[in-house]
Amino acid sequence: MDRETKGKTPLTLPMSRWLAQERAPDTVVAWRGELRITLAQLRRDVAGLYRELNAHREKRWALCFDDCYRFTVALLASLYCGKVPIIFGHQREAILQEQRADFDALLSDLPLMLGVPSLTVEEGAAGSAALPGWPDAASLVLYTSGSTGEPQKVHKPVAALDEECALLAARWLPQFQGRWIAASVSHQHLYGLSFRLFMPMACGVPFDAQLTEYHEQLIAKRQVGQLLFISSPAWLTRLDAALSPLDCALVFSAGGPLPFAEAQRAQHLLGTLPLEIYGATETGIIGWRQQHQPETAWRLFDGVTLQLDAQGQPQIDSPLLDAPLSLNDILQPAADTRYFHLQGRSDRIIKIEEKRLSLTEVERRLRALPAVSDAAVLPLRRKGRISLGAVIVLSAQGRAERQTLSEGLFTRRLHQALRPWLEPVALPRSWRIVTAIPRNPQGKRAYAELQELFL
Repeated sequence: MDRETKGKTPLTLPMSRWLAQERAPDTVVAWRGELRITLAQLRRDVAGLYRELNAHREKRWALCFDDCYRFTVALLASLYCGKVPIIFGHQREAILQEQRADFDALLSDLPLMLGVPSLTVEEGAAGSAALPGWPDAASLVLYTSGSTGEPQKVHKPVAALDEECALLAARWLPQFQGRWIAASVSHQHLYGLSFRLFMPMACGVPFDAQLTEYHEQLIAKRQVGQLLFISSPAWLTRLDAALSPLDCALVFSAGGPLPFAEAQRAQHLLGTLPLEIYGATETGIIGWRQQHQPETAWRLFDGVTLQLDAQGQPQIDSPLLDAPLSLNDILQPAADTRYFHLQGRSDRIIKIEEKRLSLTEVERRLRALPAVSDAAVLPLRRKGRISLGAVIVLSAQGRAERQTLSEGLFTRRLHQALRPWLEPVALPRSWRIVTAIPRNPQGKRAYAELQELFL
């Protein structure tokens, strides 16, 4: 059923109705530069890919796409076929090879060679074909890197994503209508999937098929109309104050808290104070805020509740969940229980040789060394054993030292400098020196790229 308000007026379209015949075929659903892609074209493209997929017996199809419209075609066609869409948070061939046990075949718009049956997805299908009824209990699988860098598998019912759209529309639908959605975040992560694809399709707002990588690109895209921009703290902190201000209808940001000064700066350059979203892949959206003043609390979405258990660990209950879930973040409910303060992440804990280690603590000790300005630590599994790998960015002092030493001798000195602070099993065994810690389009550390450094 369509989501409805108390007055029984349809508010959002569930995914099962995205291609509904009662919708006007000339409705623009997506755009790419000057190109406008209509609902009629989407119906043809989904039907065409559906026919191709039906000829394949493979069940689990990995979806790896740069283009958000082609991803949409693949997602709809695979669900109508009764396949299981597998969505990784990256499209890196080397890491996908390592995850081969998690999928049977590939749908993509990229030249990936993974040794599995694959279909290349493009638009422009001609003719038409009848699609079957929408499958009961449609769902997809998302992989999130998790706090330790190990891929975490999350089953996500489509009904939960539909419900999330209803929560968003209940608060902001009038501000969505008549706008054009652009995004600097990938649809391969839940935030991008929800806000860049599900929300516009559910609310009837055209979405940009291409990623907005730079501030200049966003300025050029205002030619289509007033923009609703889906972004991240990392992207917003790189806004260029020398460029002309924009007049965005709304700006969403997720992936971490936005510093207060950067929120005010983004308001000046984009024309609106960012709406920050807090949530998790496992839970969906939890809360939101706009930083009109420093230390602004987060407000829970309607129907979402927060409680602390006996150990002080936050538990979230929500219309998006079958049962309450615990979080690893540190949340402090405010006096008004509709609000909470986000106080950071709990330490990332792993076990090596039966010893519990905090990756956060190892990174902290590395950054405290005079030669290191930034660091990321991740567990590496080799020949059945786990050890730590460290990716470091050198300080000016570190760069000067490195010029006089071989890399092996330099990293051995770092290893020795950590000994007073860390147990032997917590000392990194493998090292990589980079100019910057890689981050994904959401502004979070790109663990797939970090892992790739050690292959």
